[in-house]
Amino acid sequence: MQLQHPEFLWGLLLLVLPILVHLLQLRRFQKTPFTNVTLLKRILAESNKSSQLKKWLLLLSRLGLLSALAIAFCKPFIPSQEFDLKKDILVYLDNSFSMQAKGESTTLLQQAVQDLLQSFPPELDFTLMTQSEIYPKMKVADLQERLLDLDFSPGTPTGEEIRLRAEARFARTDSADRQLWILSDFHQWDTTPWKDWDRARVLAIPYRPETPGNISIDSAYLVRDDPEKTELNVLLTLHGDAQNSPVSLYQGNRLIAKTGGEPLAENLVRARFTLPASGPLNGTLQVTDNGLSYDNTLFITQNKPPLLRVLGIGPQPAPFLDRIFTPEEFSLLQTTLRELDYSILEQQHLVLLNELEEIPQSLAQPLQEFLGQGGSLVVIPSNEANTNTYNRFFNGLGVRFGPRTDGEILITEINFEHPLFRNVFEKQIENFDYPGSRSYYPVEGRLPLMIGYQNGEPFLSGQNGLYVFASPLSGDFSNFRQSPLIVPSLYSIGKQSLPGADLYYQIGQEARLDLDISLQEDEILQLRGSSVNIIPQQQSFARKTRLFFGLQPDLAGNYLIDNQGDSLLRVSFNYPRTEKISTERALALPGSFEILPDMDTLVSGYQNRNRNTPLWKWFVILALLFVLAEMILQKTMR
Repeated sequence: MQLQHPEFLWGLLLLVLPILVHLLQLRRFQKTPFTNVTLLKRILAESNKSSQLKKWLLLLSRLGLLSALAIAFCKPFIPSQEFDLKKDILVYLDNSFSMQAKGESTTLLQQAVQDLLQSFPPELDFTLMTQSEIYPKMKVADLQERLLDLDFSPGTPTGEEIRLRAEARFARTDSADRQLWILSDFHQWDTTPWKDWDRARVLAIPYRPETPGNISIDSAYLVRDDPEKTELNVLLTLHGDAQNSPVSLYQGNRLIAKTGGEPLAENLVRARFTLPASGPLNGTLQVTDNGLSYDNTLFITQNKPPLLRVLGIGPQPAPFLDRIFTPEEFSLLQTTLRELDYSILEQQHLVLLNELEEIPQSLAQPLQEFLGQGGSLVVIPSNEANTNTYNRFFNGLGVRFGPRTDGEILITEINFEHPLFRNVFEKQIENFDYPGSRSYYPVEGRLPLMIGYQNGEPFLSGQNGLYVFASPLSGDFSNFRQSPLIVPSLYSIGKQSLPGADLYYQIGQEARLDLDISLQEDEILQLRGSSVNIIPQQQSFARKTRLFFGLQPDLAGNYLIDNQGDSLLRVSFNYPRTEKISTERALALPGSFEILPDMDTLVSGYQNRNRNTPLWKWFVILALLFVLAEMILQKTMR
């Protein structure tokens, strides 16, 4: 037995009062002989014995009454088996986008929040963990405002991620009774990490949507088959019992087009919009459904492409470069080495060394600085190249030329996975009119292959701004200039020298954007949205500024890149489309999980396990019995 309020034991000092009264009643009186009472002595003695017994019994009943009342005020109880265990309760509340699904009357997240606020024990300290936050050792009343304002968080929670976060939390405590309460729809959970997990007792409440149907705008891309028009393709995925729905395209807040989708495959639909080729677009794609809301909107932006500056240095101008780097997208300047104005190097985005016999030191050093400042360089060797000067220039760049190899050899290999060739070819070409060369310089080093010879050696290799051909392209040395591969190869290199903004970026995925602007020391670019203002990570070069995106921004929408009040261009960010509505009614959760139907059941089970057996009522009854005993003694004994 334990006492809830042991301080009331001081009430036992009241036992002194009946004892003092009893002692006063038992004090001795002085005897005085008196005549004519001799016959009464025997009767008086018998009466005194009966009175003494009554006094002792009354004393015991009064002592029992006061003792029972004092102990009753202490609230004695018999503790439960888990009473003395130090408890640590961690509640994981899933606020991922899949919890936007509709339950009986509201979203699954709002339903889980209401369950916490209405059913959670108000006196219980617990730690609340969501997708992005953790609130240690608080009561539910302290978290009420935060729970009501809790918003959805991007990203898909995995079983492994939650387990690692729970382990890190429990590792900081020495509690004997660890419990993890999980409130989630358990969408895409990998239960394998939980099979042998014994760090805590796991109790789970699954939340299931009422209507498992959803339409998701998965992606959008541009197709340019006409110089005057651009086709915007939008791919939608239908989940569960969702029906096809039209897609609306907004320019700002103005609806400019609306179209239905055409089925491409099972549960896959494509909607197409025709737009002006050069017109800017600050757009929003929207679809209406009764499922998740975060994937009903896709923000897209199309900016006017920058005019890229290309400098060709060679023995003479090369006409094929004029056909690739057209004036609509590029500003091409060709010059000989003797006539080169070195001061314009730092203004270029792409420099192309076209069959120089050697790279003099006077050119090598500015080119090294050019590459270091984020420029792009294409090297096409001459058939009579002085490889010593080339390799001296390549020193530190991870590449070198080997001795020239003569003989006919075909160019047969294309690395379709190279970043410059992604989305360039509609399909992987296996059989085509293979070009070839009659001599080449083996390219040694760590540059990845882009186009290769039939013997596996690279014909064109490169990455991160440096691209090296193994063979000259002019005259009888190679017929690569007549091959259709030359256009996508050099065009992609030119576009990547200052890549424009993508149609949209994905939040949480690392990306970068180069801007044709050089910042002063005190200038900082800002990313402005409708409700946020962010300073992204940025790096300034002589001819451009590079922005890096990753964790920021974390809110989907259309943003404006601003330089001290001057609007440079717009970019769009969207949440990853990983969260879906689960159509599975049966959850495959680990056997170690205790699956409970609702919060009331979980809380009542916890309270029953920790409920103590109160004894104060029995001591009140005992006090009443002592009162009754005193009344009987007073009436029956003399």
